[in-house]
Amino acid sequence: MGYQSPYYTPGPGGMPAPVHRTPWVLIISAIVVLVLVMVGAGTAIAIIGARNSNAGSNGLDSQLPTPSPAGSPSPVGSPTPVQTGPNASNDGLTIPVPSGWSVAAKDNESITLVNPNGDGSLTAGSGPSVPAMTVQANKDEIDKYFASKYPDTKNCPGTATTTSTLNGAPGIFWTLCFTLTQGGQSFQAAASLFAGATSDGGVYYVVMEVTTQDNLQTLIAQSKPILQGLQWKLK
Repeated sequence: MGYQSPYYTPGPGGMPAPVHRTPWVLIISAIVVLVLVMVGAGTAIAIIGARNSNAGSNGLDSQLPTPSPAGSPSPVGSPTPVQTGPNASNDGLTIPVPSGWSVAAKDNESITLVNPNGDGSLTAGSGPSVPAMTVQANKDEIDKYFASKYPDTKNCPGTATTTSTLNGAPGIFWTLCFTLTQGGQSFQAAASLFAGATSDGGVYYVVMEVTTQDNLQTLIAQSKPILQGLQWKLK
């Protein structure tokens, strides 16, 4: 099912065209939040860039929780106010917000959290896919976006691409390393990723954790309780 674009106004008697919210939209949010966090926290990007180490072999697939999706897709409207507290929720998911974590961005399909150290973010999103897209198609779209924006993007050394489920959502897990540039400075970043879809491709699921390469394992450990409590609403 499509949803109405806030940027399109139909003519008299017309109906808005369906809009497909592709997973790479979530990547933009995650990267923007990471840059803002780094700059806002006064982190020296040049120093971070000098700490270029292996991202490690344990990604999101090392901490798979068990809840299953529930509910059904619904039309998506305009963004909702940012929510704080023990949980954050939207049309696509409910996610715990542990002490020290904060909600940096939220709309009807995605929620982005920033960790207590202010050096990493976790974005989870789910919504209708129009047209329908397979798990592999969602992964390919994410890879294509990273490659187009960050030419040195590659699978992080020592990591593997695996297929499994995340809280009942079938999908693919993988980890990308790339160089993120801001204000003339650059640092080595990493994204631990999950892309999923329903069997008919009508709903997508995305989780991404973004931080510096040497901090990825710390971020994954910090976020484990969040992923364990993540609940998908659409199936």
